[in-house]
Amino acid sequence: MKEKQRLVVIGTGMAGGRFVEELTERDGREHFDIVVFGEEPHGNYNRILLSSVVAGSHDVKDIFLNSVEWYGKNRITLHAGVRVEAIDRNRNIVLGANGIQEHYDRLVFATGSKPFVP
Repeated sequence: MKEKQRLVVIGTGMAGGRFVEELTERDGREHFDIVVFGEEPHGNYNRILLSSVVAGSHDVKDIFLNSVEWYGKNRITLHAGVRVEAIDRNRNIVLGANGIQEHYDRLVFATGSKPFVP
């Protein structure tokens, strides 16, 4: 049997969460050990509905897409609340703010973007 590669995903926003969901649904776990870094201390959620939570028309629990428990059930290592500080491309290592280091064979950036107002 072929040895699994290690895939590290940086970002637990909607794009990162959906990528990991799709990979899992397509039997990606057979090919990859998946590790995810997310700066926020929980799983991913629908940020579009966040203003509805603030307005009171949605409950917080309604906007979560994948909980911390979901990652565990799918054998995905989630470093929730861990900001990525650096990437050592020579050694293929992602360095987290709290000293966590994860080796990668493949690396996906799903960190979103910053709005720009002209």
